This record gives sequence, C-alpha cells and structure tokens, in this order.
Amino acid sequence: MKKFIITTCTSLFLFTSCNKDTTGAEVSLAYQMISEKVWYLDYSQTTSSTGTITKTYLGQSTYFVKFLKNLTTIDSDGLNGSFTVEKSNGILQIHVKAKTVGSTNLEYIYNIETVGANNMILYYLNASSTIKFYYNTIH
Repeated sequence: MKKFIITTCTSLFLFTSCNKDTTGAEVSLAYQMISEKVWYLDYSQTTSSTGTITKTYLGQSTYFVKFLKNLTTIDSDGLNGSFTVEKSNGILQIHVKAKTVGSTNLEYIYNIETVGANNMILYYLNASSTIKFYYNTIH
C-alpha cells in the first residue's frame, strides 16, 4: 500500500509539474510574424448576434498598417504610436496606443485569430457583433 501511495504521488507530481507555459514563445512568434511588414486590408466582416454577415471595404486595399520591430506602428489614416503583443485569457492580442493627426490619444486592442507569413485576421467583439479584419501583405 505504501508503494502504491508513493507511486501515485510521484506520478501526480510529474504530470502536474511538466505543464509547459508557451505564452512567451507564442507572443515572440506573433511579433516576428507581424513586424516589418505592410498589412493591407482586404475587407472587414461583421457577424451580428443573429448570424447576419456583412462584408465591407471589398476591393479597397488602400488602408494599411505597419508594425515595426521598434514596437511602433503607423497606418494610412495617419495614426501613429506604439504597440505590444500580449496574451490575455488564452487569446493573442495586439494592443495599440496611438495619436491621431490632430494629436488625440487613441487606444485599441484587437484579438489575433490567425497570423501567417502573408495573411492575418484580427477581430474584436462588441455588444451585438464580431468584427473581423482580413489583411494581407501583397498589394
């Protein structure tokens, strides 16, 4: 019986202590994937709470955003500032603190759904819908 208890306790210790935290690696990889690229907006998609889907900005890839390695960002609307990539509640996020052309402070957070070498999907939730932004690096 004593051997069983020691074996059980040892097994529980090993299984619970081998839980690897990959948050830092995921955040680092996301930084690498988004940095030093110009991301052009393909379109945005709004899904309402009733399931209605509306796409906007189709074929208008004039909006872009740059995320630079020095942790600054600028977009085609003239917003510039700093950004961080964070993981909150298991979701990777881009947190931007910027100023408008008129020097108004602006802060926003987008969740990262996917990010690849040339494609990225960001989204945020509001009270009645999910808004997704589909970006690519090819203009």
